[in-house]
Amino acid sequence: MGVGALGATGLLAACGGSAEPVAPSSPGSAPAGAFPRRVEHSKGATEIPGLPQRVVTVGFSDQDPVLAMGTRPVGVTDWYGDHPYATWPWAQDELGDAQPVVLNRGAFTGTPDYRYEEIAALAPDLIIGLYTSMDDTQYQRLSQLAPTIAPPAGYPEWGAPWDEYTRLAGRALGVPDRAEELIAGVDAQLEAARATHPEFEGRTAVVAERVDRGQTFVRSPNDPRSQLVTALGFVIPREIGELAGELDGATISDEEMGLLDRDVLLWNTGFSPDVRSDIERAPLYSRLDVVREGRSVFVDDPMVSAAWTWGTVLSIPTVIDALVGELAAVLHA
Repeated sequence: MGVGALGATGLLAACGGSAEPVAPSSPGSAPAGAFPRRVEHSKGATEIPGLPQRVVTVGFSDQDPVLAMGTRPVGVTDWYGDHPYATWPWAQDELGDAQPVVLNRGAFTGTPDYRYEEIAALAPDLIIGLYTSMDDTQYQRLSQLAPTIAPPAGYPEWGAPWDEYTRLAGRALGVPDRAEELIAGVDAQLEAARATHPEFEGRTAVVAERVDRGQTFVRSPNDPRSQLVTALGFVIPREIGELAGELDGATISDEEMGLLDRDVLLWNTGFSPDVRSDIERAPLYSRLDVVREGRSVFVDDPMVSAAWTWGTVLSIPTVIDALVGELAAVLHA
């Protein structure tokens, strides 16, 4: 299902434009001697001859880790949300006055759609595809346009953790130390939250989204939303992992809602808050212990929901405090 339930929500697009690239210049940037460099990924290895000046990102959230490395892309791919240049508020400082061209504006389907001619027109010297799927044919076609970085090796599609996307962006852009510094900062926030709330440790949690009437998408342990919850100490039930396999989640019917009856049930609804009434009308929902005991949480703030959905090095700090507060409140009730 790719990036999952959001494909059915008719979300708005961001605006487009053009800009000159800005090379990394912050402390920790690699000297020119760091290039050429060889970067490994799920499709093999790519030789990057020099410091990239015209980067195009083709993954749904790739602008975040690239911007975090100090590079402003000349082209980004629209995911969802009505924000300038397909860049959410948590990354606007890093974007600055850059105006990247927005590919696939307003065309979100949950399935990558690489616009090869539009990408070529941007004259990229590096194409980055992290949070995306990419078969061999797509990789080869992109590689004909510019050196291309595919998703991290060793993980299922859509299943690499946020820190691996960050590391791969850092390696490709010649700033691996900067990547590690940023990762350490987010990890410290997560560890502090976990230490403050030992009651989270080992408790079971399910992350769910409403896709259509009568159907719920449950996020697998491979999904960034679930990974953030497990980073706080929770455990995604084995049955959910088995149901999803290597995918980022699985669809269940309302008759199967018993699978959601855990210590905590988290509904990611900020992209479509009106689905709450449909969820609560499901015949089995009110019978679940997690619901009757007040441990069902609706994450309906659009910004918090989006930051959780994006799950990047730039967005996670936006969601940690809000999510931790919600979880602590229901477990202490």
